[in-house]
Amino acid sequence: MQGPERARGFTLIEVVVAMAIVGVGMFAVFKTIGDTANNVTFLRDRTIAAWVADNRITEMRLSGQLPSVDETEGDVEMAGRRWHWVAKVSQTAVNGIRRIDLSVRRADDPAGSSILSLAGFMGATAAATGPSPTQWSGSGTGEGDGEGDGT
Repeated sequence: MQGPERARGFTLIEVVVAMAIVGVGMFAVFKTIGDTANNVTFLRDRTIAAWVADNRITEMRLSGQLPSVDETEGDVEMAGRRWHWVAKVSQTAVNGIRRIDLSVRRADDPAGSSILSLAGFMGATAAATGPSPTQWSGSGTGEGDGEGDGT
């Protein structure tokens, strides 16, 4: 018979190296998960800020009046959170057309910060255009045929 056989298995150094490799891998996975969660939150807030800005520019356009060259600001609630917007209206090189630069941030963010900036334009003709004087009957049969026009 030969001498006693060595027991097979891992040495302590091999176990420590394997645990270090697993630890580095787990750290990378958790960091990726955290970064993904932060990106989702940022994209959600940016999307809602875009809706706030779009809504404010649309409200200005629907007012029917050309906005004055000025800076206005306000707060609005959307998606369970308060948002602060700042609108800067400036005259363009074309007479009768105004540029609207709107920035939006969360209400609890520091003043001067912005999640989103959006630009829009409004012209005097769009502001002056009222409702159509045409009486639409909805019948689609033509004018003066007595159907759908109350005659």
